[in-house]
Amino acid sequence: MMGKRNFRALLLAATASVILFSCEEKEESPQFTQSEISVFATVDFSFNNPDPNARTTDLIVNNFAVKDVKLSIDNVKLILRGTNEGSKKPSIVQIREKDPQILNLVEDGEALMAPIGTVMAYDGIYGKLDFNLVQAKDIPEDDEMFGLSVIAKVEWSGIPAIFYLDLEDQVSLMFNKGIEVDGAQDFILTMYVDRFFDGLTPDMVKNGNGDGVIEVGPNNLDGNQALYEAVSANIASSLDFRNGSFKE
Repeated sequence: MMGKRNFRALLLAATASVILFSCEEKEESPQFTQSEISVFATVDFSFNNPDPNARTTDLIVNNFAVKDVKLSIDNVKLILRGTNEGSKKPSIVQIREKDPQILNLVEDGEALMAPIGTVMAYDGIYGKLDFNLVQAKDIPEDDEMFGLSVIAKVEWSGIPAIFYLDLEDQVSLMFNKGIEVDGAQDFILTMYVDRFFDGLTPDMVKNGNGDGVIEVGPNNLDGNQALYEAVSANIASSLDFRNGSFKE
């Protein structure tokens, strides 16, 4: 009889411990408000201040008429600013993870709005967007983007030119003023074409093989190493957010 009583006492004590542990688990996992956000990518000029949802139609800057632009990216994430570690609030909102995608930003001279992803994000002030420029490899080898992270096709003073970039690097966009998530909204990652072509001059251009198409890429393609290094240096500064509720 004593053995049964002891067993019942132990069982009750164990049950109480499980209930107490469950309560503590709930107390340590507070619920935070979330909002649905969608992130898109497009192109524009840095000196434009249009409605953020408007599309740029005249893609001409200096001697360049932009015809097609594609980027290959992955691992896109927004990072909260000033998160209190004691709050248990996650500091990173993953928009895409290990899921490379090719963003078609311009086609036949028309600026497009390319979707990156839609997620639930914790309400708060975000101070940074990170993503990786990656070489496109999960596509057929005969695709023009295979092994590249950026293709930009333009006409330079009426002559066709193609920029090929095979960069692989993390891009971090820091917001001097935080971008606020508080309710469903869209964010637009923008490639500013005037910044991308900044510093390029006609005397830098060569058509090494004389085929009538200026090619700029790695390995001194067409003799345009200086152009390749210039646009490679410009790519990170050409990308930014053009909309959002920015807070001090």
